Amino acid sequence: MKLLGKKQDFAFLAFVALFSVYQQGRGKLFSPFWDYKVYAYALDQFKRGANPYIPHGFPFVYPPIFLNLFSRVPFHWLYLAFVAASLIYLAYSIRQADFVVAGALGFLTGGAGVGGILTGNFAIFGHLLIIALFYAASQDASPHSPHSAQQRGNATAKYCALAFFIALFASIKIYFLTYAVVFFFIPKGMRYFFAVPLCVASATIAQLVLEPRLWTDFETLLRWQMLAQNDSGLVLFGILEQHVRALSTLEDVLFYELVVVALFAYAVNPLRGRRLMVAENASVPGRLFYVLAFCLALNPRMKEYDIAPFFACCYVSLFQGSKEENRMDRVFFYAVPLAFIAAWIVVKFGHVYYALDVSWFIGVYFVFFVVSLRQRALRFSARADARHLDGDAAATG
Repeated sequence: MKLLGKKQDFAFLAFVALFSVYQQGRGKLFSPFWDYKVYAYALDQFKRGANPYIPHGFPFVYPPIFLNLFSRVPFHWLYLAFVAASLIYLAYSIRQADFVVAGALGFLTGGAGVGGILTGNFAIFGHLLIIALFYAASQDASPHSPHSAQQRGNATAKYCALAFFIALFASIKIYFLTYAVVFFFIPKGMRYFFAVPLCVASATIAQLVLEPRLWTDFETLLRWQMLAQNDSGLVLFGILEQHVRALSTLEDVLFYELVVVALFAYAVNPLRGRRLMVAENASVPGRLFYVLAFCLALNPRMKEYDIAPFFACCYVSLFQGSKEENRMDRVFFYAVPLAFIAAWIVVKFGHVYYALDVSWFIGVYFVFFVVSLRQRALRFSARADARHLDGDAAATG
């Protein structure tokens, strides 16, 4: 019997989904896709020869490469095809997975998934596409899969596609570059681990050389949006920038990254050597999705469209590392979404407006902390099992 997948789990998932829609409010539900409208307006301005970085409503805070790539194509149809392809491939890649309920519950927690989709921001669909590709490639590369030679060739093709999409998305939103970390934990993945940052650096240099004025305007507007407009995300960095303001922006970023990296290092212990960590992939359940969650958490300016896939990866990692008899994990899967619902009710009816900010801050780190503890426990358990098997082999040898 699976930890999640009972009738009451589907009923709870439906409740969370409906509440996620309800909590968005009429303003968002009836006027969605505002980020897409920003893209379309900026591209139209660029094609007319005007400066797209002059603020008009929501500012356009994407580098010149976005304008040069997409101003020469029918953007509306391209974007629609990208969204449809991402969702279809995600559904296809996980069609036989047993973690769909856990992933969907994480995606909907706090209303982040619905809110992220309503923005129309390409990031949420980019995250889902990359996560689906990594999962599909891991299934093909598994030594336990049938027709392993052919499927490993398919895995290589998927890793090449991943390198392309990560480099493309990171050239537009730099934090997508963190996904290159996943290649560090994949056999023969170092070629992609170095190739992706090299491609992103080349694209950045090209923009600085070929579009210096637009790049300067982009940097100026991005800095104004993040600092002057307090658009610094929903997690620790945003709290420090908007409410504390005791440190510089750079110090706030470094403090945030230190917390995330410390939790990851506690769980994985990256100082042990890459080969050992790669070898653990098969014996530590949930490792891939934990590393994916870590890559998402490295973004200090996490918004709804980043938090939704982050929660989904955390939930799947915890689900894969759980046993059916572990009732506390089942409590966790129910308690976290309910805590966010409670925070929203406090904001809506108690007018305690900082409650939701605090819930994002606590929720993200609490969930990542719990999953980090589980990964550490699974790592020690796998090591103990390996030593036990080695001892048995030596005794019978």
